Amino acid sequence: MIFVVQFQYGFSILSGALALTVFNLPQMTRTVEDSLRTVHHTQREAGLALGLSRWETICYVVVPEALPGIVTGIVLASGRIFGEAAALIYTAGQSAPALNWSDWNPLSISSPISIFRQAETLAVHIWKVNSEGTTPDATAVSAGSAAVLLIFILIFNFGARRLGAYLHKKLTSA
Repeated sequence: MIFVVQFQYGFSILSGALALTVFNLPQMTRTVEDSLRTVHHTQREAGLALGLSRWETICYVVVPEALPGIVTGIVLASGRIFGEAAALIYTAGQSAPALNWSDWNPLSISSPISIFRQAETLAVHIWKVNSEGTTPDATAVSAGSAAVLLIFILIFNFGARRLGAYLHKKLTSA
């Protein structure tokens, strides 16, 4: 609510994104920090012994070895963001306005690329359909929306894992 009221951003995509960032930043920081700490000190020492600077050791030894844990942290935070409804109800709004597809001004509220317009995610849509129940097939609509959300999360997780494995292989030459 601080972004909506105190900073006067109102219900907007920007307010929702900032709120989700604040909520997930501690988890991401902790996961990345833990991943970097799991790299054995002998690997760091080996990089330094081979003449690498501390920065080169971090870039070429530590980060590639910690990458699977970092990707895991990103996947966990993203999964939490995909399913987050409560924070977005109070920051991004509960419904998306009609968009004017011929208006590409990012400052216009009716523009599809504006970060200052209200928005509705799938998680908020599921909550709204279930709580309002104004349509006769509310259960079917929310179940279908939940299935789409689950499929999207599965595809995202699979893609993130594949990307992490590819980057780990590429960076560690293993």
